Amino acid sequence: MGNNTTKKSIILRELLFKEGDTIKFSDWKIIKEQSTNNLINTLLFHTALIDFANDSVSAKEIKIKVIERWYFWPAPILDIDERNFNVWWQSKSLSRASAGINITKQNFRGRMEKLKINVMAGYNQKIGFSYDAPYLNKKKTFGYGAEAIWTLKHEVNYAIENDIQVYLKQTIPVQKDLLTAIHFRYRPDYYVSYLLQFRFQKYYFSDSLIAKNPNYGDGNSKEFSFLSAYYKLKIDHRDFRPYPLEGYYSDFEIWKYGFGMMENSNLNIWYAKSNYRKYWSISNRWYAAVGFVGKVSNSTNQPYLLEDGLGYGRDFVRGYEYYVINGRHYAVMKANIKWSLLPQKSVKINFITSDKFNTIPYSFYINLFFDAGYVSKKEIIISNKLPNSALYSTGIGIDFITYYDKVARFEFTINGKGESGLFLHFIAPI
Repeated sequence: MGNNTTKKSIILRELLFKEGDTIKFSDWKIIKEQSTNNLINTLLFHTALIDFANDSVSAKEIKIKVIERWYFWPAPILDIDERNFNVWWQSKSLSRASAGINITKQNFRGRMEKLKINVMAGYNQKIGFSYDAPYLNKKKTFGYGAEAIWTLKHEVNYAIENDIQVYLKQTIPVQKDLLTAIHFRYRPDYYVSYLLQFRFQKYYFSDSLIAKNPNYGDGNSKEFSFLSAYYKLKIDHRDFRPYPLEGYYSDFEIWKYGFGMMENSNLNIWYAKSNYRKYWSISNRWYAAVGFVGKVSNSTNQPYLLEDGLGYGRDFVRGYEYYVINGRHYAVMKANIKWSLLPQKSVKINFITSDKFNTIPYSFYINLFFDAGYVSKKEIIISNKLPNSALYSTGIGIDFITYYDKVARFEFTINGKGESGLFLHFIAPI
């Protein structure tokens, strides 16, 4: 009950039992707990309750009650084109801001599909569309999706000097790019999934951009197009994906850029990357976590556009948020010990009648952490000191988890350069 939008088959897909099963009472607690976690981790529901339909342990019926989330989000957005909030906070400038509208329909048709339309104007102009259908067959194991994005950029990063990105800005577009992609998913059980994606990307560069960095794209060419393929294996046993406290997560991914099918393109790059994260409870309110990520690639002469390293997304050593460290290979280790300052509680806003909005959960954790990393790079710019050097940091922070899986982390960090600072992030630390 409670699934006014979600199809019954989507809920049954996540349960560790099915109609007609005989369940030992000694096994029921773990089966119920894991099935509940599976439902919550679909991110379709605020709460999920599974129990016997009556008080008898020999009950023949099990009741499932969920409170669905709000699935339709037509929202105006202000997007700042920076790698993270802390880089933007240094200048607090809105010169790289873009405004637009983001229309997202989650759980489209009640089948866990996701439809998204994005239109942006300002610093960057963008129009994009994506659709994801995780389940196509009766067994709910195969799915597919597609996306297309067209972007005009008036400012791009074209080099790294003193371990900081350098930008070129002009009134006419510096770069135009088109991305189209299709993907296929296979999820044979509850915790293992496979993704295979194929992309076509085409770029147009201004003369001034190529003059600044002739190796930005495909040599000195103002146009750059290529095909790529991406494969990912994911094993996910976390108790709560947005902010896990117990369980583990691992993945393995391979990118291949260039298949010799585009005119004048000699692109031939591959890289492999893997993550492993482990979470466990030490005692009543103490928790620990450790994470490892590593990447290797084949090419020493990668176009700057496709080169990456530490400083993007969640791949960084804490305390080095202001820096970018590109290279062929890298590795990072993160370790956390945290204490539950305030275990999860919730407050109900009585004047809001909808269950989708009127209950706000919140919890706080204090964490101590240590990070270490290394980036290997052969082609060195003298001003860049961080490649091929040990990166490490330590610090203390407080994590806040609330409404619709939102996470905010406030951390004081000291890095290996002797620099210290306060940093803010919006994802789980590991």
